[in-house]
Amino acid sequence: MYHHPIYVEYEDIDNYGIIHHPKFFYYMERARCGFFTSNGIEIRPGKINLGLVLRNIQINIKSQVMMFDNLDIELETSNIDKYRFNFIYTFKRDNKIIANGLTEMVFIDLTTKRLVPIPEQHLQLLKSIERENS
Repeated sequence: MYHHPIYVEYEDIDNYGIIHHPKFFYYMERARCGFFTSNGIEIRPGKINLGLVLRNIQINIKSQVMMFDNLDIELETSNIDKYRFNFIYTFKRDNKIIANGLTEMVFIDLTTKRLVPIPEQHLQLLKSIERENS
């Protein structure tokens, strides 16, 4: 499991002091990027000819998130096959689950824009945080 901390800023909230719901999706992306970069995987455009593309996204919000909350995103993988896999996100505040998310991801060749198998280096890293019984 990979952990990614998030601090909810003023810019993340609405007039009611509650997080703007799209921010959950931004936080999910930060966790994905943090996971790869902290494990030495290059993801910057122009540096590689490989794109990690979102195919499906889901979020289930269980509790309000407020300004200045400290969140922990637990990131795991599931349903890994030759071409696609899921990232599973568990948002926690004070060790209590406040939201769950899931993204289905695929890799594409950035030149041809065609689907490619998950590269071996990425595959091994994804399997290292695979959820049991996935």
